[in-house]
Amino acid sequence: MGVREPLEAGDRIAASFGVGTARALTIRPLREALLSVVHLYHDYEDGGDPVVLAPDDAFLVMLYLIDVDHRDIWPDRAPTSLRRYAKGSICLINLKDGASISVQGRFEALAFHIPSTHLGELTEAGEPRIDSLVTCRGADDPVIRDLGAALMPMFDMPDEVRDTLLPHVGLALNAHLAHRYGRSPSQSISPAGKLTSMQEKRIKSYIAANLSRRIDIDQIAKASGFDVDELCSGFMATTGQSVLDWISACRISKAKLHLSRTGDSIVRVAETCGFADENEFIEIFKQAEGITPDIWRWRNRN
Repeated sequence: MGVREPLEAGDRIAASFGVGTARALTIRPLREALLSVVHLYHDYEDGGDPVVLAPDDAFLVMLYLIDVDHRDIWPDRAPTSLRRYAKGSICLINLKDGASISVQGRFEALAFHIPSTHLGELTEAGEPRIDSLVTCRGADDPVIRDLGAALMPMFDMPDEVRDTLLPHVGLALNAHLAHRYGRSPSQSISPAGKLTSMQEKRIKSYIAANLSRRIDIDQIAKASGFDVDELCSGFMATTGQSVLDWISACRISKAKLHLSRTGDSIVRVAETCGFADENEFIEIFKQAEGITPDIWRWRNRN
């Protein structure tokens, strides 16, 4: 018997999710590194086998095509509570140590498998160097959502048409991931004490991508490559606001969008926007807007 060939990345992802046959696209955006996109859909029984992703020198982006319920499973601590990931939201995880989740009910998503070698190829193509991608869960990312919508018809296109379009979509995806989620090497502010436009963009992008969870200054500094003092002083000198004030303003802005466009409860809006609880949300919102979230919604409902 000959040596068995390793499964392609798309087949490995599909097998991990218990999907026997899945539609997949393989993209070569730049040079040698291949990006795989897999359309996954499956119904999971409550308490069934978990999804186990093997360690891999790659990142996985999940774009949820429907509302999906799942929890993270860890080898050394209790599983997280079941969480609903809204249709159109994304999760970005580093597969270096593998990952495990337990899915409940119906599942449909696009899975993007991105080998770490893509980061080096982007640097060679002139993009700023990044060391890794910052993970996030349940983030709202309109760019990836739009790229996913553009990719869906391509599963059924003739090869000659699809192969012309795919590299452009793949390059746009990788460049966006690098710009929004890129973890920078060690950074320093300019002699004037201000951030460069790229440094400012990356810090703000990291904050925007992680608004739904509790993030602190140490995490932002580590992700952007600064020490804490330089991050705080550079951000203040550049924007005129402290990092914490910027985070609060972003959360209020996101909360107002949810209040005006959804019927979510105040508790749900608070959770989605990263507030500790309903009381903190109401207090901070009232300080910023002068009225409670309920009254603001009544006055501004679309």
